[in-house]
Amino acid sequence: MEREYRPRVSAVIPNWHRKDDLREALLAIKAQTYPVEEIIVVDNNSQDGTREMVKEEFPEVMFIQSPHNIVIQALNIGAKTASGDLILHQDNDGVLEPDALERLVRVMGSDPRIAVVHSKNLYYDTGEVFDPLRWFSPEEHASEGVFDVPTFHGNGALIRRDVLEEIGYIEPEILLYQFERNISAKAIDRGYRIVYHPAAVIRHKISREVRDPGHRLYITMTGGWWYLARFYPLGTALKKSLHYLVFFILYSVKHHTFRSFFRGILDTLLGLPNVLRGRSVLKPETVRFLESRPYETAMIKYGSLDTVRKWIKGRLRGGKGA
Repeated sequence: MEREYRPRVSAVIPNWHRKDDLREALLAIKAQTYPVEEIIVVDNNSQDGTREMVKEEFPEVMFIQSPHNIVIQALNIGAKTASGDLILHQDNDGVLEPDALERLVRVMGSDPRIAVVHSKNLYYDTGEVFDPLRWFSPEEHASEGVFDVPTFHGNGALIRRDVLEEIGYIEPEILLYQFERNISAKAIDRGYRIVYHPAAVIRHKISREVRDPGHRLYITMTGGWWYLARFYPLGTALKKSLHYLVFFILYSVKHHTFRSFFRGILDTLLGLPNVLRGRSVLKPETVRFLESRPYETAMIKYGSLDTVRKWIKGRLRGGKGA
């Protein structure tokens, strides 16, 4: 008789402030229908009473305090500390549906080649699907399917710890955005699968308005260009870098972030020699799969260009009414 797949799961939550959001996230993890063996909060030196709240209300949670804000590198610390077979990673403002983990574990157990399975993210308040790249139809989002994808959403993702060890975790230059692409590229290049399972749901307190557009631009610029420099063949990397440049310019026009734009260019160039020392070009078949769903071009098409078109239409309507 085949043995039931019952892996040990460790939950890892990087945290910075948002004490009340973290409380709700922890309660949702504790309410899962599949047991979470340990919960690890890696705190980026919050000053809002987070540590005291966790100690008082969740004494079983392992709380690791960083002396400064290390952003997504907190996931590396949590994953290396964890004892579980699988790492459940989520943001501190994500709230899992009670059966989400059970569904993710079931998918993970269906194929030993699956390295990551991630949940469907919904806007916390409205319940709308968060899908900025528009890779899936409404019917697919509403299904029980399992879809192979080139990358994943880190909020509500179940990751094999042994695969993280095999691929060397997240590169030290990555601050936040692009860490999922780095993990995915290295795992897929080794023959693993990254999959999306929309039946597993996490509600995310994503703001429709960017909290700090300059900071977001900066970490997207550096992370995106360093990702291409580390993994992609030269010609493809240059082409996609230009796509990124278009997006970053349009984004800066929209959000008035040209100071961060120029800082991002400078720091990308300054950090490039260190990134190139660790350059590991992906196999051609890996690159083809990663490019099977658009990323940079989708950011341009569904992000900045939509905004520019609306701005132009608004100006034209305003001009007609003058």
